[in-house]
Amino acid sequence: MFKNYFLFIALCFSVIVISQNIISENAMNSCNDENCYKERVEEMVSLILPTGSTIESIERSEFPGIYKVYYGDIQPLYVSESGNYFMFGQMFKIDRQNANKPVIKNITDKDISIRRQSLMQEIKTSELISFESKREQYDLTVFTDVDCGYCRKLHKEIKQYNDLGITIRYAAFPRSGLGTDAFTKMVGAWCSADSKKAITNLKDGKNPNLNFCDSQPVAKHYAIGKKLGVTGTPAIITETGDLLPGYYSAEDLLKKLKG
Repeated sequence: MFKNYFLFIALCFSVIVISQNIISENAMNSCNDENCYKERVEEMVSLILPTGSTIESIERSEFPGIYKVYYGDIQPLYVSESGNYFMFGQMFKIDRQNANKPVIKNITDKDISIRRQSLMQEIKTSELISFESKREQYDLTVFTDVDCGYCRKLHKEIKQYNDLGITIRYAAFPRSGLGTDAFTKMVGAWCSADSKKAITNLKDGKNPNLNFCDSQPVAKHYAIGKKLGVTGTPAIITETGDLLPGYYSAEDLLKKLKG
């Protein structure tokens, strides 16, 4: 108990010190406009990124004087306005709306969810193989692999999800990578005139005659899945940008979504 207490005191002290450093460096390195700050942050961060990495976006964070920099990882790099200080890790906020019971909120988790929502906008609904619920309450994107055992288990229960108001839309994520057997099968499913039937047959272990085409999104889905932090399948992305890895029964998934 005392160990946790002193850890908390040390954390508070660190935040105060960091804040004071930010204030002092802002006074010494002030910019006149937002573009100036962003250019300076970009210049400094570019010096420390691994070879081949590129900065995708720079945005202000909830912490005054701190920017969040996205560079290919789903988790942002937090950088001071001067670019002289950075942190890669979890950022927390003490919410004191209720003075008698302050709540600690994970700002990094929120930032990651917002980032996922942004990345998911790169995938059009028409690119997904959709099994829609007639009484839809939740619209989920599931990154799937036709050879994945738990993906097959989830698909066998697709009616149960739909009956509970859960729409399932499949995005392609061949775990073995591009150009593999799983990748080829999934290209065939997405190119099929009846993609729902094709993916069902593949998940049933059948080898139907598949058509192939150039205008399919399998490689695109795989690349976006990597950016989202998908490492295995099934991987469920909610409308709020949360990532739920692994298989959930329909009932358990509904409970999870309801919170």
